[in-house]
Amino acid sequence: MTGRTHLAVGAAAALLAAGPGAPLTTLALAASCGAAGATLPDLDVRDTAHPWRERLSRAGAAALLVGALVFDAANGSAVLREAASHGLGRLALGIVGLVALACASRLSAHRGFSHSLLALAGYAAATWLVCPPLAPYLALGFATHLALDALTYRGLRLFWPLPHGLSARLCKTGGVVDACLLAAAVLAVALLAWQALS
Repeated sequence: MTGRTHLAVGAAAALLAAGPGAPLTTLALAASCGAAGATLPDLDVRDTAHPWRERLSRAGAAALLVGALVFDAANGSAVLREAASHGLGRLALGIVGLVALACASRLSAHRGFSHSLLALAGYAAATWLVCPPLAPYLALGFATHLALDALTYRGLRLFWPLPHGLSARLCKTGGVVDACLLAAAVLAVALLAWQALS
């Protein structure tokens, strides 16, 4: 699937998980962490035909996350307080873990390590060390990426380092199903945001 579809589906899934009754700061953080988690597996994309689209998806997810953190800071800094409450050692370990996983993802073959359950567990654990409330949303976004890529003809190595791939062979990246999923996710995000603001 394309980066924009992953981003939108990850954000929509995280918003649904947070629930319509959650505070706006929680919804913003959930959506941004879901979007960020959904773009992490494609850190391994280096030789795409449309590199600007992949960079735009990553930049969009990063901008959403920064915006959500600024919004949280303007409304009491609950995330910053939560991250600091567990001590600097744990926070540093989580940050080092995230950087190491991002480097490993960047160096892996496309849809190899970065698209595995091992990577999902690693990113979730490292995020939990940094700030536990954010970890489920990031993990959910990451999981949506794996699920969507499993639908494609190319598939992914979900059980890396085992050599066998997993593919439902139902659709192709950039095809009709991809476009429909993107439209449905954008509509879901819009409806959930409208419901939260009403």
